[in-house]
Amino acid sequence: VHFEVADATKREFPEASFDVVYSRDTILHIDDKLALFKRFHVSSWLKPGGQVLITDYCCGEKPWTPQFQEYVKQRGYILYTPPQYGKFLQQAGFSNVRAEDRTAQFMQVIQTELQRAAAMKDEFIKGREENASIGQTQSHRHKHDSSRVTTVTSAR
Repeated sequence: VHFEVADATKREFPEASFDVVYSRDTILHIDDKLALFKRFHVSSWLKPGGQVLITDYCCGEKPWTPQFQEYVKQRGYILYTPPQYGKFLQQAGFSNVRAEDRTAQFMQVIQTELQRAAAMKDEFIKGREENASIGQTQSHRHKHDSSRVTTVTSAR
């Protein structure tokens, strides 16, 4: 297995280089998604029978609220609905395309994380206060003992 971080709109690969192309939460930044998907398929980056798996942020049907429009604009996102994503992949030549809206599943994960964070809130705050006290003690020691510099730096 080889992992590489690169600009997929510019990077060249030999034909039949990959069994799988996996992208997580990145294609929302790419303006011409169809051109990118054609690079995967038409440029034959994938081996015969190869697959593409994409998880990405999508949007619902328009009209969008002004707040959401501003949010998307500030971040430079180029968002499409899941069916539009699927259509791009089909237009690029892929078959057996499944474009699934996983919003409900994602929201459940977020809810679980929020509940876990709320349950740990007091413990987290107490731990931060204790760490701050330790940091102050070590900083105080640092004034008297230069060998403590590394310890203080590591702790932060």
